[in-house]
Amino acid sequence: MIAAPPGGEFADWGWWVIGAFGVLFVLSIFFSFLDGWKMRKHTFEEQAEVFLTDLRTGAVTVRGHIRLNPVKYTKLTAKDADRIAEEAGYHRQTFGTKGQWLFFRPSDPGEEPK
Repeated sequence: MIAAPPGGEFADWGWWVIGAFGVLFVLSIFFSFLDGWKMRKHTFEEQAEVFLTDLRTGAVTVRGHIRLNPVKYTKLTAKDADRIAEEAGYHRQTFGTKGQWLFFRPSDPGEEPK
């Protein structure tokens, strides 16, 4: 018979760690829902302004994209977002985005997206 080494059991603190990560996950879902809930009261024009501000001030990822969550902009469709972003000089990546809106600015203003 082979026995587990001493101290190999899952200690009580392990359940606390799993619980803490679970609470953080639930809170992140709640706060993303709250963003969309607050934005639903705004008009289309106000949401377009917030979208444009978020696009211009958003954090750029390693690959050069600005990632925006479409759930936040309840009155904007993907076509509206494309049109607003193109007027500001951004292009949207449409393949492999996993439900997010990914925008990038070409290095040359006349350059088309690849």
